[in-house]
Order: sequence, then structure tokens, then C-alpha cells
Amino acid sequence: MAVTTTPAPPPRLKTRKPTGRVGWPLVVVAGAEKTGKSYMCAEFAKSDLISRLIWIPIGESDVDSFGQIADFDIADEQDGTYRGILNSVRKAVAEPRIDPNKPNAIVLDSGTILWELLGDEADLIARSRAAEKAAKYNRTGPTADDDVVIGHSLWNRAKDRWRAVIDTLRRHDGPVIICCRLDEVTEFDAQGNPTRNRTWRVKAERSLPYDATVVLQLREYRRPTLTAVRSLVMRLAPDEERVRPGLTLDGLMRELGMERNISAQPAPFITPQPEAGLQEFEREAERRVAANAAAAEMRRHAAEGTLPSPQDVSQHIAEALRDDSDPRRTLLMVRTAYTKAILQRVTIPTKAWGQIDADKAIDNLLADLNRTAEANRGEDQGRPPQPQHDGGTVGSPSREPEDSQGSEQPPTPSPDTQPGSETEAPQGTVKTPTPTAPEAAADSAPAPTKPAKKAAARPKTRQQQQAERVRGAVMKEAEYQARVLSVGLHEHLADLLPASGRVEDITTYDLTEFVKGARASVKEALVAAGEAATISAYATVPDGPCMTIDEVFANCRMLQATPS
Repeated sequence: MAVTTTPAPPPRLKTRKPTGRVGWPLVVVAGAEKTGKSYMCAEFAKSDLISRLIWIPIGESDVDSFGQIADFDIADEQDGTYRGILNSVRKAVAEPRIDPNKPNAIVLDSGTILWELLGDEADLIARSRAAEKAAKYNRTGPTADDDVVIGHSLWNRAKDRWRAVIDTLRRHDGPVIICCRLDEVTEFDAQGNPTRNRTWRVKAERSLPYDATVVLQLREYRRPTLTAVRSLVMRLAPDEERVRPGLTLDGLMRELGMERNISAQPAPFITPQPEAGLQEFEREAERRVAANAAAAEMRRHAAEGTLPSPQDVSQHIAEALRDDSDPRRTLLMVRTAYTKAILQRVTIPTKAWGQIDADKAIDNLLADLNRTAEANRGEDQGRPPQPQHDGGTVGSPSREPEDSQGSEQPPTPSPDTQPGSETEAPQGTVKTPTPTAPEAAADSAPAPTKPAKKAAARPKTRQQQQAERVRGAVMKEAEYQARVLSVGLHEHLADLLPASGRVEDITTYDLTEFVKGARASVKEALVAAGEAATISAYATVPDGPCMTIDEVFANCRMLQATPS
């Protein structure tokens, strides 16, 4: 089955127009001790903006007393565990509306205790690990009074569990209020040194204020202070604080525009899916395993000097063309793995060029890809497309390896076609114009002008000469390494190759660091081959570029048996 090299048009991006409406607010009510934050939430249950208020208590025991103020529902299923809290949040979000025209409101009280719960979980796990490690080495484990280090992995776990609760609340079709405690703490300067100033901090996971629509602080009894607002209708500068005595949650919701959005749908919220990245990584690992197996088979043919079947070569070339990321680089890796000498001896059928050797087919395909890339760049820069020549358009190649088991035969020349006469170019090519006879050109050409004198080449500086010598030495070592490891140079440097696929475009710094990192693998291969003399010489090379690398591998028998 033939595979075209013409790149498919890019998929169209699905878009939508902004609705202009305000999303359901997520309000953080943070208060110092006994300042009325729970009272403010209970009072909101009387608002005619909502049909129902669902209260999820976490570590709070006096929620029932607020039933004297208003009617609301208490989530009474959670058992104090994180899993129980998350399930209560999920069920509250899924609760249907009593009045279809008014949303339900959710109160999470308190976010501070939820974050402390996650911190306690991390501490217990860290203590358990420390005790297991101490028992393994017959040491005394940490006591309850001993401090243990909670590693980054445990804190990341706690943050992920917190994020699961917040993301669930953000999908709620209605307003959400999260109660937190407010602490007055010492302010630090830019260098991390404590100052005499004091500031207020919401006691919860540090990203909560960024997720909130409004942060409302109660530093004094029932005296709200707006410290952060994300709204177009209720403006507040980043460093501005606005004291609003008498402000209620009902009044705040109306100022945010909730009254105009009661019958609206919830704002679109797409939760990031890191698990998809893991699945993609696993698929990429499987692809690399398959590619390495194919490359090993190619290297076997190159080492033994045997010819692979035309079907296998055609298949590998077709798979390289299907590489969405960089088909040019993949084609070069196919050539490197098989070697040019082997590919020049394998004839494969193609639709555009008939029966040609595989190396020539790769050359033609690379040229097609280059023309296509150049044409696409011209369109992106606003230049008109390249002119067409005899039915072929630059940048629209249609030459590809043909399925060697197909019935299509290579084109045969017409009996009337004489050698050297102009023939019809295959579709998708640019026909080369017939050269003008020298005599005719001499008659019609203007009198020759005196060629301008070429400017003398500027001599290279000593630093440039030294840089060239260093790069040459590093490149030689990379070639020696590839031959010892029985791989092609392009495959050896595959992780460094830029989009151009040219080894020459790799920076000297990256090349040097890669060569240094590969020395251990090369030494292992030399040990396996019994190259004692080369191992001794290679062990003495400096940490950086080795300017005498030819002397190091001068007596290596592996290289004498391997073509360069």
C-alpha cells in the first residue's frame, strides 16, 4: 500500500464565542476566631437567589445551632476521612435543584481543617516510612515528639488530593463558599528575613486564593474586608483592600452579577488530565521498543553484508514517512541503520520513479519533503505559492515507495522517445528546462561584464580555529562510539538531532555532554569484546574533549572489522 508524502492539511480548531455571562462564584470566607464567618454562611441560606444550601462540615460541631437562623441541609454521611469528605462533595455537586430556576449553594466548612487533615496524613506516612527504615537497620524509630521530614512526594500527594476536592467544587452548578481560618503572621522581606510588620494569611493550601472568585476576610467581628476580587463588574485593584461593614453574602452575590445568571448553565471547566500523559508516555515507550527492534534488524544486515528483502525496506521507508513529528529525520535513521552500501544494492518499486535502488528513493523523498516544507513556509509568510511546471506543483510531492507485492509495474518509456529528448515529468515534480545551446546563448547574450573581484576571505581567529579543532575531536569520538556500539551515527545521536536532522546543526556543548555521558556504555562494549588495550587508553581521556582520540582507538580491533 502506497503512502503519500504530501502533508495533510492541519485540522480545524473548534472554537466558540464567549457568552459574556459571569460564572458561578467560588467565595473564600476567611475569619479570625469568633468573627462570624459561619454565621455569614448560615445567613446566606435565606437568600432568594438560591433554592437550597448544602453544608458540608469538616471538624465543626456547632453547625446545628445555626438552624435557628435559616433552613439548610447538612451533609451527614462523611466519617472524617478524606475519602468520605470527597464523596460528600461529589454527592452535593450532583444533588438536583429543588427550584429549576435557582441553583443550590454549597458551604465547605472548613477548608483549613481539610488541609490540616491532608498534612497529618503526610506526616503519618513519613513517620511510618522512617520507622520501617529504622527497623531495617536495627535503629530506634522516631517517637511522637520527634520531627520527621515530609518529602516532596508526600506534599505533592496532599496537593493532588486537595486539588480533587477543589476541582469537584468548581464543576458545581451554583455558588460555592469555603470557610477558612485567618491568621495574623509576621511579614517577611524580599530576602526572606522577618520584619516588624504583621499581615493576614488564609490558613489553607496556598493556591486557594488563586482559585477563588472573591476572598472575604473577617479580621474583626462581622466587619468584612474584600482583599481579592476577580470580576468585571466589581473592580478591586490587586493591592487594594476594601472594608465593607454590613456586607452579606447575598449582597456580594448580587454585586457579582449572580442575579442575572440564575437560569444559566455552569461555566465550562475542563480538569487537567495528567493520567493521559502517562498513557502517552507508555505508548511512546512501546513505539521506541518496536523501532529499536527494527533498527537492530537493519544493523544485522549491515554487519553481515546480507541484503534485506525489498518488502522490508519499503515498509521501513513507508513507516518513516508516517512519522508525524519528523519524517525527514526518521528517513535518515533508516539510511544510517541499513548503511548506504546496503540500500544501493536493494531495488524497490515506486510509483513515480519505477524500479530504483532504496538509497536513491530516500534521496528523492528527502528532496520532496524539503520542497514541501519550503512551500509551507512561503504560505505562512504570506508569499504566493510556487509556480507550477507541467502539471507539477512545488510542495505537493506524490512519490512514495510502492507496496512491493502490488501488481503495478514501473512505467516503460515510449518507443518514440529518443535519448535526451524532453519527456513528461511525473506529476508533482518540477521539470528542468532544456539547456540552451551554447551558440544560441552567445548570440543573444549581452556583452560580458568584468567580474567583480572577490573579497578576500577573512582569516579565522585563534579562538575560532581552536573551536573547530575541539568540535572535530568531539565529532570523531562520537563516530568511534557509534561504531563500537554497532549503530549508525544518526541513530547514536538521535536524541540530539534538531528539526533539520543534520548532525552539523548540533551544538558543540550538547555534543560534548552527550559524548561524555556515552563513554560508560562504550567501555562496557569494549570490555565485552576483550579490547584491553583500548580500554586502558580510553580510561585516561580527560573529562572534556579528547584531542588525541585517534590514538586512543588506533589499535581497536572492533573498528578495524567495522566499516567507517
